[in-house]
Amino acid sequence: MALRWCTACAGLFTAVILLTTQVRAVRAYSPWHQDPYDVVISCTELLVPALALAIAVRAWVGRAPSGDLLRGARVLLAAVGATAATCWASVVPGVRGWQQHLLVAALAVVTLSAVPPAVALLRARPATRADTDWVEDLLTAAERVGVPIVWARRFAEVLRRHRLVAAVLLATAVSGCLALGEAVGDGLGPRPLQAAAFRVVVGAVLLVALLIPLDAHLGLLGPARPRRRPLVLRAALYGAAASVPVTLAFRAGIGRLLDYPQETLGDVTRLLACFAGIVFLVTLLVQAFRTRRRRVSRVLVGLPLALVVLVAGYLGVVTVRRVLPQDLPAPTGEYGVGRTMREWTDTNRTDTLAPRPGLPRELAVWIWYPTSRGTRGPRAPYTPGAWARQHIPTPLPGLGEGSFASVRTRAIDGVGPAPGRFPLIVLAPGMGLNAPVFSTLAQDLASHGYVVASLTPTYSANLTVLRGHAVTSTPAGKPDDIDEEESADRLLDVWTADARFVAAEIAHDARMAGYVDAGHPVYAGHSFGGATALQACHDDPSCAGAVDLDGAVHGSVVRTGLRAPALIVGGENSCITGACRAADPGDQGMSDRTRQLLAKSTGPIWRYEIAGTGHFNFTDYAVIYLAAPIRALFPLESIDGARGLRIQDAYVIQFADQVTRHRASPLLAGDHPYPEVRVLP
Repeated sequence: MALRWCTACAGLFTAVILLTTQVRAVRAYSPWHQDPYDVVISCTELLVPALALAIAVRAWVGRAPSGDLLRGARVLLAAVGATAATCWASVVPGVRGWQQHLLVAALAVVTLSAVPPAVALLRARPATRADTDWVEDLLTAAERVGVPIVWARRFAEVLRRHRLVAAVLLATAVSGCLALGEAVGDGLGPRPLQAAAFRVVVGAVLLVALLIPLDAHLGLLGPARPRRRPLVLRAALYGAAASVPVTLAFRAGIGRLLDYPQETLGDVTRLLACFAGIVFLVTLLVQAFRTRRRRVSRVLVGLPLALVVLVAGYLGVVTVRRVLPQDLPAPTGEYGVGRTMREWTDTNRTDTLAPRPGLPRELAVWIWYPTSRGTRGPRAPYTPGAWARQHIPTPLPGLGEGSFASVRTRAIDGVGPAPGRFPLIVLAPGMGLNAPVFSTLAQDLASHGYVVASLTPTYSANLTVLRGHAVTSTPAGKPDDIDEEESADRLLDVWTADARFVAAEIAHDARMAGYVDAGHPVYAGHSFGGATALQACHDDPSCAGAVDLDGAVHGSVVRTGLRAPALIVGGENSCITGACRAADPGDQGMSDRTRQLLAKSTGPIWRYEIAGTGHFNFTDYAVIYLAAPIRALFPLESIDGARGLRIQDAYVIQFADQVTRHRASPLLAGDHPYPEVRVLP
């Protein structure tokens, strides 16, 4: 009775699955798809009907013991259950339309049809295996219907002697047929040869990983032959093969954990190869350790095994920790914060940093602005779309860095500005960085009633995004000799023009035009962006003031000085303040240029040094999770990241209030609430 119920369940399963995967008109409405459904269905769509047919044939032949048939029935039912589970998991988010409701009803029928055979199998006696095999019974059935099979029996004997080779050949043949069928039916995309090779190889590995345990459990080619010594290399190879379907099934989730988008077959292939290599190494070491009898040999194998386990454990902890939600420091002002993004083209300039000559200068600009307190709406993502690819260059980009997808901003996406007109601050990032990593400063300024337009210098940033596509740096935009005055001044001219273009363009922006007072902008920046802020303020007669956050000064402003007020904030013993203990000629030159700027300037310049801060403590990297020892690669010092940003923001906000709103600043007047701050004369 259990076998009959299983056969009926397999029939229903095959009908529904073939209908929803092979008939285009039905497949278009299928509510179940992708992780991990694709991989599970790829196996069970073949396994269930084949196993059901084999069980029916063996029962008809009558030579197989009931135990063998029950073991096959249990495998069949497990395959149906695994597929049903992935289908139900896919429809949990919601079902839309009567077509999907109808398909879910069919899935419910399949699921319910598995209940009677499951109950019957639970009540059946333990399934013992006999010496007969499944292939032999299939050959016997062929003889009964008059099919000549002498050649087939000889071939079956060869397969029994070389089971692994047989599994590989059979899996490759089936995978090739499936790839051919997909090529005829749906096509293989713009790169058919690459797609076909990927499907054949990955499909063959998947089927091999399935056939080997099936043969061991069911005795497809006879009972397993005992071996005197376990084959360590074979076990490691099988472990690597078995990791491929698992990695493929959960590739989207793994990609999110690792910040590794998989947009091409090459991306997926590298992910599969990486995990297969890790599993191969671990399995090889574990098996080698288990099979060693001598103490010295076990120690020699155990040491690298322990190292691999420790590294894997560390990477696992880091991977989980980096995706945990983390909030940027809360803004301290009375306004809410909105954010919008723009892409502006300066048609009056030819981009000298672009890889192709003659292109106009294009800029991505992020705008933070005040909103009415209590305004609600979706939070703006920290790095939407392709912006999430921003990583500091390390041997393994993104590894050990907090996932940008887990960073939560305090800004509301696209909400309307608060009533009023607000002063403008143009914010320039450091060399290689971009607008998002200054979100904490920008949000805090916006909450105090400022419109902050943060530009990303195209071809100088490691990554910017234009028209939805990632744009990386070029040698002209990010030169290796940036410390040389001639190279720095040449690039500074481009960045300064960018800052002034943004200050002019935002006054005509459709959303911000009525809310921003761009007549007397404040220019601010970090690192090379700080030098840009000083030079832009020097070149713009309407500039209200400039803020330099740990940036070495360059340009003509050094030689002629600055008329407008300026704020220079440096890290501990930073030479940009002009008061450091220079350790080399580069530091000495940096300090000398600042002192020359101070001597030539007629406007007031306030200088401060924050103890315990490094160059990146002025960016959001101060609060974004960075695992050890990756953190050591970043110029971050001992101060608590959030406190360092809070101190920086307080000085920038009060400076801006004083130069744009003429509010006297207690901090600039000598108030000293932060013991970490050193006031420089």
